[in-house]
Amino acid sequence: MKRFAALLVVISLLMLVTGCNTQSAKVPENKGYVVADSRGKDISFTKAPEKIISLLPSDTEIIYALGVGDKVIAVSKYCNYPEDTKNKQKLDSGNITNIESIIGLKPDVVFMGQMEQTVDQFKQLEDAGVKIFVTKAGNIEDTYKVIGMVGKALNNEAKATNIVNGMKKDFDDLKNKAKNNVPKKVYIEISPLQSGLWSCGKGTFQNEICEIIGANNIFSDVDSWKQVAEEQVISRNPEYILTTVGEIDGVANPVAEIKSRANWNKIDAVKNNKVFVTDGDALIRPGPRLVQAAKDLMKLIYG
Repeated sequence: MKRFAALLVVISLLMLVTGCNTQSAKVPENKGYVVADSRGKDISFTKAPEKIISLLPSDTEIIYALGVGDKVIAVSKYCNYPEDTKNKQKLDSGNITNIESIIGLKPDVVFMGQMEQTVDQFKQLEDAGVKIFVTKAGNIEDTYKVIGMVGKALNNEAKATNIVNGMKKDFDDLKNKAKNNVPKKVYIEISPLQSGLWSCGKGTFQNEICEIIGANNIFSDVDSWKQVAEEQVISRNPEYILTTVGEIDGVANPVAEIKSRANWNKIDAVKNNKVFVTDGDALIRPGPRLVQAAKDLMKLIYG
């Protein structure tokens, strides 16, 4: 199963799901506390979880950023950051999630993605007495909310607030630096031609990052993540092509593959050798590293 398979299968659900609800009622620790997840469902905790499973790479990165990576006992096989995730037990996720394996590990909480997992999987785990915490983030504001709710769930709200405030400051600094940038037309490819081209539109954190650094996403007129046609990319003639595709997606040399496509030599980005591979993980995961992804794109395009 490729890195973006789950995203491409269920991405149409994004517009059907309500936004994150981060309202929580926290009571003194000795009496437990309650946090609402992205479903708007109240999850009760008697104390901060000691045995954590995370099946969503972005949640895993948030958990580590909160300083409790040592409490993680297992992660999805797609979780590869930070380096310490290599030392954790790896589990299948998405459509091939092994419910029995999760139950057998007896976690205090399992973090799962609302778009990546299924309602039936949620029910199976909850019926088995496993506490699950479901998250969903489509844009930067959602990302802030998820960081906040994960922080509350792990009883580390102060650290979560610091992370969010730091991200906001960094994004504001980037906006100020980008004020005089001449807008460049950018195409972001998140799925290769062989799997069907997919890109990102308005309402996504990738599109917002383009806006922050002063670039123009050529698909900013479409909603969410969408499958696009080669003819659309060619006719919109991007000045830069940024791909998040790599060997895990079955493409050994993404830049060469893009340049070799029929008729793509008409595109300014191809003619001027402005086709680049980005850190796909940082650019597709709604977590603290979105700031670094924005900085990298700004340096790549504007120097």
